Amino acid sequence: MRYFGCDYYPEHWPEERWAEDARLMREAGFNVVRLGEFAWALLEPQEGRYDFVWLDRAIAILAQQGIQTVLGTPTAVPPPWLVTKHPDILQQDEYRRPRHPGSRRHACANSPVYQEHSRRIVAALASHYAANPQVIGWQIDNEFGCHNTSACYCDHCAAAFRRWLQSRYGHLDALNAAWGTVFWSAVYTAWEQIPLPWAAPAAHNPGLLLDFRRFCTDTWRAYQRLQVDLLRRLNPAWFITHNLMPGFTGLDYFALAADLDVVSWDNYPHGLGSPAAVAFSHDLMYGLKQRPFWVMEQQPGPVNWRPVNIPVPPGQVRLWSHQAIAHGAEGLVYFRWRACRFGQEQYHSGLLQHDGRPDRGYAEAQQVGAELGRLPRLSRPPASVALLFDYEDLWALQLDPHHRDFDYWRLAETLYRRLWAAHVPLDVLPRNADLNGYQVVIAPAPHLIDERQAARWRTFVEEGGRLLLTFRAFVKERSNTWTEQALPAGLHELLGLRVAEYLSIPSEDDRQAYPHHGAGRLVHAALGEPKATYPYRLWAEVLDLSAAQPLLIYADGYYAGTAAATVHRLGRGLACYLGCWLEDPLPPLWEALELERHSLPAAAPPEVEVVRLCDENGRPVLFLLNHAPVPQAVVLDGRYVSLLDGRAVAGQAIIPAGGVWILQETAV
Repeated sequence: MRYFGCDYYPEHWPEERWAEDARLMREAGFNVVRLGEFAWALLEPQEGRYDFVWLDRAIAILAQQGIQTVLGTPTAVPPPWLVTKHPDILQQDEYRRPRHPGSRRHACANSPVYQEHSRRIVAALASHYAANPQVIGWQIDNEFGCHNTSACYCDHCAAAFRRWLQSRYGHLDALNAAWGTVFWSAVYTAWEQIPLPWAAPAAHNPGLLLDFRRFCTDTWRAYQRLQVDLLRRLNPAWFITHNLMPGFTGLDYFALAADLDVVSWDNYPHGLGSPAAVAFSHDLMYGLKQRPFWVMEQQPGPVNWRPVNIPVPPGQVRLWSHQAIAHGAEGLVYFRWRACRFGQEQYHSGLLQHDGRPDRGYAEAQQVGAELGRLPRLSRPPASVALLFDYEDLWALQLDPHHRDFDYWRLAETLYRRLWAAHVPLDVLPRNADLNGYQVVIAPAPHLIDERQAARWRTFVEEGGRLLLTFRAFVKERSNTWTEQALPAGLHELLGLRVAEYLSIPSEDDRQAYPHHGAGRLVHAALGEPKATYPYRLWAEVLDLSAAQPLLIYADGYYAGTAAATVHRLGRGLACYLGCWLEDPLPPLWEALELERHSLPAAAPPEVEVVRLCDENGRPVLFLLNHAPVPQAVVLDGRYVSLLDGRAVAGQAIIPAGGVWILQETAV
């Protein structure tokens, strides 16, 4: 890993403390900091009057300790003088109420005034630091979409949305046809008649809603590009990133990442849940550009923003750090350097405590820094299994889930988690990705129809690939209107089936209200003895088979005896279809997809994450990360040497609770 450091706010502390902070950072092994992303009011205290002197001094003090700087453009928080002078830069919510100042992310990216002032501050900063060798890159803004701000409903956005629609459809007749505006008498005869999805008595048209999500992504992508273009023009050597947050699903991160040199993200595992959920986010971030990423904010201890801010046990910060490295992080930056005495994040821990003494996170970061010095340059080898992820499918299913608990993200994560627990490496790719080199491809709920993609999937299968599609596949046109074809539209020959009926299965809490609805929620294997049973929930589809063979059979319900999952052999490969949401979806399909042969060479329990990287000579390096609170046994297939302490390791290894082993394969 090339970059290791922290997020630093020198403006929060007396200047006489800065040198001591820099010294402690060097002792931790840090070589980079992020600065300035919330400092607009200090950098431009009055309109057109800039003060970079304090930032110059901070950068110079850090440089004396060998620490370089990534600067953040400060546009996530406009200064009070700007809001007071131009209150129309404020975002509005769906009730057309302003999002008032006093926190952050309250400015509208479609406001011409805000765009102009953003351009000015970024240009002034970039011009000032263009020749400073200590400034190596930039973070654009901070966490687009945070605090539910990906969408704004002001007049600037209404006008911009209508221009966006006019560019997309060309003529109102095309828009009316695409959205089906004859429903509820919403035929538009002028562009100015089209609303934003403001608060209304009932739901807005699904086509409008999906296009508005697309428009929001294009809005923030254009705002990001405004800054990117300025920075690249003033110093092409800088790298440019933005710190994404995988849990924020209002924006298409594949689109945002396209204009960045490096993807970065903010990793707060206590907000994500399980270690598999964190791994999924790492792999999604890697997959945005299929190259190494940064963790621009790594949780260093307890946070302040959860309903219950649980403690972080000893060793956990080190374990999280190595998990990021194992999944392809080339930069790791802890948030934050020192816990702050004021403001809205006083209970958010730092590597230092409020009084400036090192906290437990500092010791663990220092240990990670020392361990990084023992590792060779590592790279992530390509996987042979891919999971396809699509934000527009996610949005379409959010907008019309048909079951309150249906969650596309959760479905994708469920599929990922089963592979993660079996130590199968996989790449997370966009739905339209090139599948060359992959042997198994899994697409959760590919809801929106794409005929070209269907043709590519068929070629992939015919040439020997194994494909798994799940329920709710190819249901709607790109305009978010239901297809006229039988489901799954255009996939009948590939899958050898049609969907005869779809069922929203009542949850346990709903069963008393709907005692005669839903299924027994069990399926059993169609082949093999004894017949295993698998629970399912939320969603089920009754399948009408033409050429496919059943893999699972519904055991209960009025559709008992019909297929719940299928396989269809085509050319040299096969396509599987999973018709219901299984609690553990892959074991029944494991053999057909031949997933076992893609597992890594270590027999480990699911609590031990096994990840393979390669050194600069192509030799395998295994990361063994024990996420369990007790020691776990791993049986290795081969002989290894520990890169952290030089021990020879073979056969059975006992990984301590929260332990990290990094092993390099040796010749027999």
